[in-house]
Amino acid sequence: MKDWRRGVWVAMVTPWDPGASRPRGYALEALVERFVAAGVHGLYVLGTTGEGTLLSLEEREGFLEDVLSTARGRLPVIVHTGHDSTDAVVRLSLHAREAGAVAVAVAPPTRYRLDQQELFQHYAAVAEALGDFPLLLYDIPGTTCNPLGAWLLSRLRGSFANVVGAKVSRSDWEAWCGYLSLREDVTLFVGVDEMVLPLIAAGAQGLISSLANIFPELYVALYRTIEAGELVRARELQRLVWELADICHRGSPLAYVKSSLSLLGVEVGPPLPPLRDLGAEERETLRERLHEFRIRLEDLMVKGGGS
Repeated sequence: MKDWRRGVWVAMVTPWDPGASRPRGYALEALVERFVAAGVHGLYVLGTTGEGTLLSLEEREGFLEDVLSTARGRLPVIVHTGHDSTDAVVRLSLHAREAGAVAVAVAPPTRYRLDQQELFQHYAAVAEALGDFPLLLYDIPGTTCNPLGAWLLSRLRGSFANVVGAKVSRSDWEAWCGYLSLREDVTLFVGVDEMVLPLIAAGAQGLISSLANIFPELYVALYRTIEAGELVRARELQRLVWELADICHRGSPLAYVKSSLSLLGVEVGPPLPPLRDLGAEERETLRERLHEFRIRLEDLMVKGGGS
């Protein structure tokens, strides 16, 4: 397998049949096939977009196995194993290692505000249990209210060689300056779509995007142009990412991402409770804007040769 610590990763939605309490197999197959065709580098499953914390431990383990079976080695898989319980994180992470994922990403607990020592102890317990299996921090304080930071990554990296980097879903430059100072020794995945261009150019090695579910080819083209130093075209593609983020309300509510896929012919089902679906007016507005956007995207991709 090629080096997985780079490139475009899709923060994949979880196609779920709530009535049957199991994945929609046909939708999962359709998603994986379109991501393979688009040239993405890997799948990031059961994170915020993947509604992992809304599923039971058993459902999370089963879904990962289904993803790996569907991917059939064509795309590497990183699985989010965050949970409020350290023991549950260890269980999910050990399962991911045995199932065939290439790494786990762990967001901090959300129920309690943790101090620096508590955060270190939580991640240290997981890292130690995993041996040499790769562990990424998942820094997303907008949902966890427990910011991590370069200080924690550096401290853990100094103690555990398998702590290899972080997915950083933060837009504050001060935090990113700290992370980027470690870029020679760790892998950094950008988790904020609006900042892909500047952060990849500054040294982050990859991106993990929710909206890449909808138009993965846009993100692949953006990454490739940045890597090739084609700044003018990269700016055009980044502007399209900004526009897509606006159309989809930056993926909040999550129904904008799942409904977009439905409008494109991939029926992944509604969000899991307590998340809501879109109303009729919201869905119609989304349909119109997405149609117009798709035309502009296809035109730009043709003019640029798809990068």
